[in-house]
Amino acid sequence: MGQSRRQFVGRLSGGAALGSLAGFSAEALAAPAADLGVGKAPDDEAYWRWIAREFLTYPNVAHMNTGTRGVSPRSVVKAQFDAIQRYDSDYLSYARYVNNTDFRIRLRAKLAAFVGCKSNEIAVTNNTTEGMAFGTFGIDFKAGDEIIYTNHDHSSGAQPVNLCAARFRVKPVVVDLAAPEFHPPENADSVVKAFEQAITRRTKLISFCHINYTDGCVLPVKQICEMARAKGILTLVDGAHPPGMMDLDIHELGCDMYAGAGHKWLMASMLTGFFFVREDIQDRVWPIVYSGPVNGTNMYGEPVPDTDYYNQAKSAARFEMRGSLNFANAASLDAALDFHSRLTPSAIEARDRYMAGRVREGLRNIPGVSVHVSDDPGMSCGIVSFAVSGVDPVEVNDMLWARHRLYIRNVAHAEIDWNVNRASLHIMVHGGHIDTLIGAVAELAKERGV
Repeated sequence: MGQSRRQFVGRLSGGAALGSLAGFSAEALAAPAADLGVGKAPDDEAYWRWIAREFLTYPNVAHMNTGTRGVSPRSVVKAQFDAIQRYDSDYLSYARYVNNTDFRIRLRAKLAAFVGCKSNEIAVTNNTTEGMAFGTFGIDFKAGDEIIYTNHDHSSGAQPVNLCAARFRVKPVVVDLAAPEFHPPENADSVVKAFEQAITRRTKLISFCHINYTDGCVLPVKQICEMARAKGILTLVDGAHPPGMMDLDIHELGCDMYAGAGHKWLMASMLTGFFFVREDIQDRVWPIVYSGPVNGTNMYGEPVPDTDYYNQAKSAARFEMRGSLNFANAASLDAALDFHSRLTPSAIEARDRYMAGRVREGLRNIPGVSVHVSDDPGMSCGIVSFAVSGVDPVEVNDMLWARHRLYIRNVAHAEIDWNVNRASLHIMVHGGHIDTLIGAVAELAKERGV
């Protein structure tokens, strides 16, 4: 009863559950916090296989679907499970001393530094979908306004636009990226031109993906946002994939809003993500799920105390003021940021690019296999989309799993005649998995005589 913070923390360190999940060797833990990946070449297979052993994935399973869900390393799993154990053991002390306002301020600052923005410009969310909804529904529209999106967007970005159209009578304008010349595009200028041609004097918002989940194309975000800002148009970027895959700098991209995922390439738990809103447009984006102060007053119209918690309402952190918090998910996001920072984002991006390059090259050398993503590093990264001529992509998935325990997925949109396989290459994958993938696709192509 009535523990101090020191007593509570001391109890926690005395016998944490899941000790076998600690991860990393004693020698690695003794190294400076951010130099584990410094100087490590992307083709240093021994080093990256050692990193791959930090994941709980069965030895006979290759997880190549980080684009849907990035499995977590041991340290992240342990942080999540430990949080559950600790707050169920003594909720009051955990909420008071561990996952408190100070923790959330530090987490926001750590996340902001990781993605390249100010801490007052970012909020922790449950997923990318939530951020895309905030960025679309939070804008004041009037009938006749136009919102641009693409037919290779995820429905989490596209459907909020269509719901705004139904509710506010705005007009959705679709950029057609389904044409063969965009798979892959010859250059970034052709993509920018497609967006530019869709703009009219009524365009209020451009909503689009940083990386298309359908084909892995990295869109020219900076050029699109520069063009939009010059015309007074807001931009909202679906960043489900870049955080954790790419060394991200949101300020450099120049977008107004950016919604990101924590559970994919960042490898935190499910129901983690973030929403960035540029500081000078925050008064133009309304929260749509909200329980905080309004115009500095509480529910009775009285001024609220000038505390850290209530000051959230003056920054992007107001998008976190929406009821109960998930302590375990926040702990997992915190641990995932630490894991990435130890390996360094630049080393991780280089490794992902190296593996994706090997897969693109290997698949292109197989007769009957088409690769739909560019070799240009400005338009590709860790996702490789491909198809085996005459073979249903679901059948390719099933064969890879049944024969080789390789887990990839397909992305299908019959409306635009799109159905391909998609491999997501992240740091739980090693060179042996890549060799098996290329060999297995070659084997299937040969069997089908393509």
